[in-house]
Parts: sequence; C-alpha cells; structure tokens
Amino acid sequence: MINVLITGHKGFIGSELFARLEKNYDVLGLDIREGDDILTCDLPPANVVDMVIHLAGIGGVRESLNDPAKYWNNNVEGTKRILEHYPNARILVAGSSSGYEPHLNPYAASKNAIEYIPHKNVCYMRFHTVYGPVPRANMFFDKLLNDKLEYVTAHKRDFIHLHDLCDGIEILMDSDFQGPIDIGTGIAVSIQDIRPDLPVKLNTIGERKITQANTYLMKQLGHKPKYTVEGFLKERGLK
Repeated sequence: MINVLITGHKGFIGSELFARLEKNYDVLGLDIREGDDILTCDLPPANVVDMVIHLAGIGGVRESLNDPAKYWNNNVEGTKRILEHYPNARILVAGSSSGYEPHLNPYAASKNAIEYIPHKNVCYMRFHTVYGPVPRANMFFDKLLNDKLEYVTAHKRDFIHLHDLCDGIEILMDSDFQGPIDIGTGIAVSIQDIRPDLPVKLNTIGERKITQANTYLMKQLGHKPKYTVEGFLKERGLK
C-alpha cells in the first residue's frame, strides 16, 4: 500500500482529502493545528513516504500585504523544505491561480515562486477559488450562507467545489504529470451576479480582476467537475 503524507491535513481541503484517502492508502498527516510547523517540526523519514500532498500553505491576499515575510517563510521556505526532504517521492503542491499575477501581492508572489523550486517529480496544482458544504470561516461563502455579506466586488472568479477539487487531486496522484496545472471549472462567475442587491466595493488592493482556469490539461487527464455555483446556491435557496 502506498504511504501518503498530507501536510495541512486538518484544513478545509486537507480534512476532506484525508478522509477520502485513508480508505485506500496509509495516510500520515502534519498540521499546525496539532503543533506541527512545517518549518521546524520533525518530518516523517523519507524512506517511509511514497507521496506527499503539500497543502500546508498560508492563504489570504489582504493579510499578506501586512506580513509578507510570514508568507514567504511558510509558503516558499516551507515548500522548499518538503521538496528537499523527500527527493524520491512524488509530490503534489498546492499552488494558486493568484500566482499568475505575482506582482499584485506577497501571497501571489509566494505561490509563483514555489513553482521554480526544483524536484524530479513534482506537480504544482494551481487551485482556483474553492468552496464547499462547510465553508471557510469568515470567507466569502461563509458570509454569504450566513447572511453576513455586506458588499460584493466587481471581480469574476472561477469557483470550484471542494469535492471536484479533491477528485482532481486524486487524478493527479494516479498520473505522472509534472509541472504547473490549473484546477478549476473554466468558468468565470461574476461576484455581483451572486448578490446583485448589495453595494459594490471597487477599492480592492492586490486582488485579481478575473480568474478563469485553463482546464485543457485536467480534461485530458479525465477531470470533469460535477458542481456549479448556481446549483450550489439553488440548493440553499439563494438563487
């Protein structure tokens, strides 16, 4: 049985993925919530890990503007440590669509920089905007579903459901694809269309205007997203 290490296994994506994989793999987990800082913690020996899914990054555009060093240390130096510690494992690294415009903010810069760290068997997964049944606290969908959203923006986002994202990760686990690859739906959804009754905030420093995944490579590997934002909101009586 393949031994898989998931960093950030207690997070929004990691917890869903861990629950899936433990049915068919021997799965290990490291997470800051359990005191395992990837910069300083003892990493499982390289000879007992066949594959690493590295999700232990720090997200957030606005927060990165206030503390760029924190984002560089965790996202870049942390990823570098993982890649160097497991030279013979297949490694899937959580990247971001933000990396397409690294000049906009330190978070985007960190996600762009990690793609230049060398490794002989690494795939950089450029996640687009992930949502799911239990959204991240205080983020867009959490506020939307709990009627706490005060404004919308003029942005368009490629929203991908958590289950579709994890399907994509599992496909990449079974593939030999290397390098960067988008994981999204290929559809850019207007934020304003989700709640047209709310005021529009235009001053959004550091944010991309449009995100839209290039799904060609994932489609070639067999990835077919099943969920749409419209359907997700209809199920919850918001459309």
